[in-house]
Amino acid sequence: MKSMVLGAAALMMSAGAAIADEWEAITANGDVAMAVDWASLRITGDVRRINTAVVTRQSQPGNFDWATSLIDIDCSQTRYITVRSSFYFMDGQSAADDFVGDGSWTQIGSGTLVGDVREAVCAASPGRQGYFDDPLTFALTGRGVMREQAGS
Repeated sequence: MKSMVLGAAALMMSAGAAIADEWEAITANGDVAMAVDWASLRITGDVRRINTAVVTRQSQPGNFDWATSLIDIDCSQTRYITVRSSFYFMDGQSAADDFVGDGSWTQIGSGTLVGDVREAVCAASPGRQGYFDDPLTFALTGRGVMREQAGS
């Protein structure tokens, strides 16, 4: 399922794009997809700082539809820090106050979306490209692909 969603999203976006963009869908399950902004990648030793985005397949009343987060990933260990997160509705309007992390590390479980992002980010070098211009475009496309795959 994950590869079908990512492949379909890549095809949809690359069909009309002459030049690759910065945001790339990295992982998905049936209800959530996650992308990274390769242009934001900063490497300091074993730590990679990068902007990420997540989108949900279905809206939940009173919740957010998609979010962006600036995270630090420790490539020498399986952990990350959320520096800050912002939450949005599909129309781009803010859904909640920003979250600012407290600087504590969170362990990354195996088989998680963040685990998949960690693998991609730790293996990447600066200059990698993606398929999406911005996180809203990723959110709209990702949600559409997840709904199509789920038949809803």
